[in-house]
Amino acid sequence: MRFLFFFVHPSKFHVFRITINELKRRGHHVEVLITSKDVLEDLVKSEGWDYSNIFPEGRKIDGLPPYISSGINTFRTVHRLYKYTKKRKFDLFITDDLLVYLGWLFGIPTIVFTDDDLSITKQFALILSPATNILAPDITDLQKYNSKKIEFPGYKELAYLHPNVFHPDRKHLTFLDSPDKKFFIIRLVSLRSYHDVGKKGISDVQVSGLISILKPKGKVFISTERPLPKNLEKYRIKIDPKHILHALAFAEIFIGDSQTMTSEAAVLGTPTIRCNDFVGKINVMEEKEVKYGLSFNFLPSDYEKLIEKVKEILEDETYKVKFQKRRDAMLKDKIDLSAFMIWLFENYPELDFNSPFDFERFKIT
Repeated sequence: MRFLFFFVHPSKFHVFRITINELKRRGHHVEVLITSKDVLEDLVKSEGWDYSNIFPEGRKIDGLPPYISSGINTFRTVHRLYKYTKKRKFDLFITDDLLVYLGWLFGIPTIVFTDDDLSITKQFALILSPATNILAPDITDLQKYNSKKIEFPGYKELAYLHPNVFHPDRKHLTFLDSPDKKFFIIRLVSLRSYHDVGKKGISDVQVSGLISILKPKGKVFISTERPLPKNLEKYRIKIDPKHILHALAFAEIFIGDSQTMTSEAAVLGTPTIRCNDFVGKINVMEEKEVKYGLSFNFLPSDYEKLIEKVKEILEDETYKVKFQKRRDAMLKDKIDLSAFMIWLFENYPELDFNSPFDFERFKIT
């Protein structure tokens, strides 16, 4: 089969990495398209794939409000995708972006991957509307597009962090003086995407307060998309981006205003705290907290409560063990997403979508 993957965020590289490698190994023709976004191109290069970057300059347009920039980029992206795809033949498109419009134009089945509820990313309806199908967790609410959903019991992070495919290794903790030393990770994002307009996360002042509490118990490292003031710059983590997941697995506590890295830490069984304005609004995040107890979520206005939770975790030497047990309970309910995607893409579109899938074969036995 001939597959075209187009993804525009580093998190989707991780989601599709194992699936792409296995489809290639099985003899399928797989092409990869990306845009320049954070460390995405570095990650793709590290995998040794042939790929095309249709926005080597990036899609960010300085000086324009996010909504206007997004509108301009819609036309720019569709145009460049058209130039790439018009003389090529594919059996299936897999994407998280505007490739759906080329699928609609050329009559090529297109699967969009998302784990965001439509109530949070309402503009994403522009992507969901022309899609043939939408691959999403069963708990994700796509409202009127739920009829297109291929739902699965799991989270996007289990495509690359399921124990079938990911084995944390302390040899990648090269940022530590000693690989056995206790450490904490704070993750800060820019909150500059179109769906982040008006949203807040952890402020620099709050980060300084957290560091003062964590430092007596171990090393503190900051992973960040945004610039840091001089007093925090010395905490910036120095690690190969492809090894950050190993760091998350061994951290004593993870604290962040990122959705993706918070989810990654949670499914790894690391005590996890999230602080941003999306708290209480995203189904997959709420399930991790409410059903499985894998994270604690706080609004920025509840910073003092966050501090109390951090102190509670620091005072309990058994906290990591408790979280690992909660992780085990979660894994019994969820699937190895990469194994499912490989099966799905190879058998699409001959599948009978009116019959329930047998997910048990993709679970831990």
